[in-house]
Amino acid sequence: MKKYSMLCLILGALIISFTSQVHGAGVMAGGMGYDWWCSEEGDKGMQMYLPVEVGMEYGGVGIELLGGYAYTRVDRSARVLYLEGDMTGGGTVSLGAFVDTKVNITYGVGDIAGWEMVAGMGFNVPTGHTNLSVRELRLIVPSDLVTIRRFGEGFNVNPRVSAARQWGDLTAGMGIGYTLRGKYDYSELVEAYDPGEVLTVTAEAGYEFSAQWIGRVYGEYARYGTDKVETDGYYREGDVRLAGMSVQYRRPSWEAGISLTGIIRGKSRISQGMVVFTEDRNSHGDEWIADVEYRYYKDRDTTLSALMEYLYIEENGYPGFSVYYIGKRKKLTLGCSIDRMISQDVGVNASIRGFVMDDDRNWYHPISDYRYRGFSLALTARKKF
Repeated sequence: MKKYSMLCLILGALIISFTSQVHGAGVMAGGMGYDWWCSEEGDKGMQMYLPVEVGMEYGGVGIELLGGYAYTRVDRSARVLYLEGDMTGGGTVSLGAFVDTKVNITYGVGDIAGWEMVAGMGFNVPTGHTNLSVRELRLIVPSDLVTIRRFGEGFNVNPRVSAARQWGDLTAGMGIGYTLRGKYDYSELVEAYDPGEVLTVTAEAGYEFSAQWIGRVYGEYARYGTDKVETDGYYREGDVRLAGMSVQYRRPSWEAGISLTGIIRGKSRISQGMVVFTEDRNSHGDEWIADVEYRYYKDRDTTLSALMEYLYIEENGYPGFSVYYIGKRKKLTLGCSIDRMISQDVGVNASIRGFVMDDDRNWYHPISDYRYRGFSLALTARKKF
């Protein structure tokens, strides 16, 4: 039985699947989240979001819908705006809008030559907010500060397929997907934005050394097409390579795990006039993420968790005086949560996280280095049906 659980883990990591696997049934989930952050320079912001999820599985076919509403506010320091030469108006900007709706469909193809096959199709339905005004562009802050990082984009289609197989204590799997991204108006300054397609290949392997120890290695490769504005190619993101490993130790009443993930981004291609060239230095720094997580099973219905995460992004390849320079980023996050089943088919989860982030000069704040502090609260409820 434990070997088949590892097989399910590999498949689940390769595709987007249900939050809770309920065969012949479904799950509904919703809640509220709140992010707050501030900088020592006087900037601050918050985001409140209301996520909704509905999933159903029957006869090997699964359907999942994800959506919600988000309210974001950013208060920029008047002093910083003056130093940056921003004369567009007051420092407070807010936006409340629905986010894009995600639709995911999966189908368990079954065993083919010893491999468990799963096919899927994902859609991004553009129910969110696009065509940002010049003032609303201020709401785009460093992505590690908030949960909802995109207010909206175009209609996307993502066909994918994955496979997993077991050899004793070893389980391995791989998947491939291709995302066709639709055109949309990104802002008043960038209209008819046509992002390029994305090819993604993932792989993962897990080994059960004993009943207590489990090890995993995983990787991903993504290749981006050329982004266009009014049919003219102007940018292509560099290839992305991700690799990582994790170790988990399990006991009847608790478990703990550590993981390390590295993300390496290649050089991008940039348009200058009629010429598109590969940048001579890499505009992306290498990224490293280390996690330590602990779970304690207090009883059959209650799970307590604690998390520590460290993020480090190296400075990019441009010199400090260049307009393309992006400095280092270091972020330490501590968090805890409680998950409780209050009945046979209803569960709740409450979590809190706090962080400190040192962010060197970049496009968001080109004048000086920033130190951010913040926290996140989340409360969700789910019901099986």
